[in-house]
Amino acid sequence: MRADLTTTGTVRPMHPEVEVTVLRTAQEALANVAKHAEATRVGLTLSYMDDLVTLDVRDDGAGFDPERAKDGGGFGLTSMRRRVSRLAGTLEIESEPGAGTAISASLPAILRESPSA
Repeated sequence: MRADLTTTGTVRPMHPEVEVTVLRTAQEALANVAKHAEATRVGLTLSYMDDLVTLDVRDDGAGFDPERAKDGGGFGLTSMRRRVSRLAGTLEIESEPGAGTAISASLPAILRESPSA
């Protein structure tokens, strides 16, 4: 399937925990698209803002009912939510059957500490 990546804002090194959380969220979201979505395209947008780093993953796949996923949601969505919330971030999921899925993870933009001189 086609995958597009867009980066917005000024890229800067984040604290390693923030970087790993963004990476793992992207990996899990893409794994879910590959396993479940039957999508033909997926887009990722990584946005660097003053106080937030946001990852948006959108696909044109089959979609699902997010309310049903809350009750018996798969391991992937649950692990994404836990990982993001552990760093005081938020994870939002928008989807409906037949209309694709959008996942947005927002995390505090905690910069990597520079080594002391």
